[in-house]
Amino acid sequence: MEIDEHKLHLIDLYQRYNTDPEKGLSDAEALEVLNRDGPNALSPPKKKSDWVKFCIQMFGGFGILLWISAILCFIAYGFTVVRYHKDASNDN
Repeated sequence: MEIDEHKLHLIDLYQRYNTDPEKGLSDAEALEVLNRDGPNALSPPKKKSDWVKFCIQMFGGFGILLWISAILCFIAYGFTVVRYHKDASNDN
């Protein structure tokens, strides 16, 4: 599909679409275009499911840094327990 309407002169564009810039389309022509092409309206964007939104929040952007730091904290706690054979004290 080649789109070249933006390159055409206005007179050629009016002839291609069989319209008049002063009068526009007649009611019959407008109804025909409406029946053929449907209403001139944007379709709403596809909505993301709640599960996808949740995963994006949990694992995207800053969330992934929080997950990595939480894992590093658990690893540090594990090293403390193994090295000293006791629970780590609350020394924060």
